[in-house]
Amino acid sequence: MAYTVSQAADALNEYMLLDESQKEYISETKNRGIVLTLKNGEKIVLFLYPLVHKQDNTKNYFDTRDSGAFERSVAWNYALKQEMKYFCLGLNSSVEKYQNYIFSLESNEKIIEEISGTKEGKRNGPGNQIIIPNNYIPTLPFERITNKLGIKIAVVHKDKIYDYISMYDNRASLDAETRKTDLEDAHDEERSINFNTGYQSDFERNRILFGAPGTGKSYTINKQAKELIGEGNENDYERVTFHPDYSYANFVGTYKPVMVSDDNNAYVDDDKAKAFSILTDKTKTTQEKIERPLSPGVFADESLVAEDSLPYQIQNGGDRPYVKFLSPKKSKKDISYEYVPGPFMRMYVKALKNSRTDHIRPFLLIIEEINRANVASVFGDIFQLLDRDENGVSEYPIQASEDIKKYLCSELGGSPEDYSKIRIPDNMFIWATMNSADQGVFPMDTAFKRRWDFTYLGINESDEQIRGKYVCLGKDESQKVEWNKLRKAINDFLANQKINEDKQLGPYFISKNIVVPENGDEIDREKFIRVFKNKVIMYLFEDAAKQKRSKLFGGCAQNANRYSEICREFDDKGINIFDADIIAQTGLEIINEKVDENE
Repeated sequence: MAYTVSQAADALNEYMLLDESQKEYISETKNRGIVLTLKNGEKIVLFLYPLVHKQDNTKNYFDTRDSGAFERSVAWNYALKQEMKYFCLGLNSSVEKYQNYIFSLESNEKIIEEISGTKEGKRNGPGNQIIIPNNYIPTLPFERITNKLGIKIAVVHKDKIYDYISMYDNRASLDAETRKTDLEDAHDEERSINFNTGYQSDFERNRILFGAPGTGKSYTINKQAKELIGEGNENDYERVTFHPDYSYANFVGTYKPVMVSDDNNAYVDDDKAKAFSILTDKTKTTQEKIERPLSPGVFADESLVAEDSLPYQIQNGGDRPYVKFLSPKKSKKDISYEYVPGPFMRMYVKALKNSRTDHIRPFLLIIEEINRANVASVFGDIFQLLDRDENGVSEYPIQASEDIKKYLCSELGGSPEDYSKIRIPDNMFIWATMNSADQGVFPMDTAFKRRWDFTYLGINESDEQIRGKYVCLGKDESQKVEWNKLRKAINDFLANQKINEDKQLGPYFISKNIVVPENGDEIDREKFIRVFKNKVIMYLFEDAAKQKRSKLFGGCAQNANRYSEICREFDDKGINIFDADIIAQTGLEIINEKVDENE
């Protein structure tokens, strides 16, 4: 049964993790022409072919002659008019050797029409299909092959398809022979790394957002990250949280022990690819596999051939070489040491790879709680790279260690000596949050601070959403209290007691999902009371007002130094646990006041 356009579309959706919201179908293409919106906002045109596979495994091809010629022409011209990238993709997930791979015709429409015998979407004389070499079996993440007619076909594993469509400059108006991609292997010359890509941004490359707890540092950095790299982009950023035991090895990378398998069950003869394709072809019977050579002079031994008898290896035996299937056995586990990159090195490599392309985009490393680790120790010599010039490139390079040189060579190609000196490129951003009010944090020296742009978030910034949001407190629920006013009253008290602003309460010290109700202005009472006791009272008692407890909790009389009693009294008395000045400043409104029955 023929493989259909619908099946190819399903496979494409699966391989690229697509949903309908990302796709717009081009009219008059029978849903084969698609405008796809990438996560970075770029729009590209895809035209879809179900690859034809002959059941006797003698022919595999794009049917550009008899299928979709008109629709393909419409999609091509649409891409030309809109100045979008254009990709003619072929898939057939029913063929085992093609599973998880996408084939891309790297040719403009004029050449395809000449080969296929079509013109303006109609048959125009004799022609040929675009044939994929029959003995070709995809094994690499990316490979470019050429068929007998000289047509280049890119073969891309599903895990690399987004790299391919973002890196390959396939503008429909360009000549196909001039286009290049960074996914090409060692057979093509690599483009050099470019530290100064010319990427422009209004955001600083090195930033630290700091402020009192609850001022929305993480919220702000997340919001601005979306502005920088695009909504829903999960590939171009990484987040790490520093802690006291965090080290240079965690952040940059180091050699670590990893488990490896001594697996003897592998197919060991690389030259027998044809044998592999025949033996795994489910359309052939066992008898067919026995009767014909698997490759020149190599046959399958009749007693050993079975549909699922893998793995196997080529051995010599008797009068001729034969395929021997190895019986399954557990592989030995051993420990090896490999260089394992940290978040800095992972984002650094991504930024450098992108610097080789024509479509430069930003890469972001987010560090939460940067001052909870010893930054001088964590950054090490990377510290020097933070000094950026006016273009956003590291002004002073550093000498890379042998470990880093070898790792960069393995990821970027070339020789380890190509990476003797390294810089941070202008398309790599490092942003961090810092809470200087925390206990047990590590100080930062002046030289380190000088290399960052500090942005302070004040305790009353971004409080618009919590204004007017109230909760009913007290045992009889008679106190209508606005959280924002209570917070500000507590902050004013702390300020009057000479307690620094970074110890005061930000708008979202209590989570936004609690103090900003989905419907109306009334905050859920039970949730608020639980969190207020566990977070606000605990923080004031243990940290911010530790030396001012009796004054702050003036309404608790003799229990101001007992946390459990303060919480118990809060259940009963609401905000009356606090100093009278705090209560007065909240503008407390009494509701549902009980009326004496004798009145």
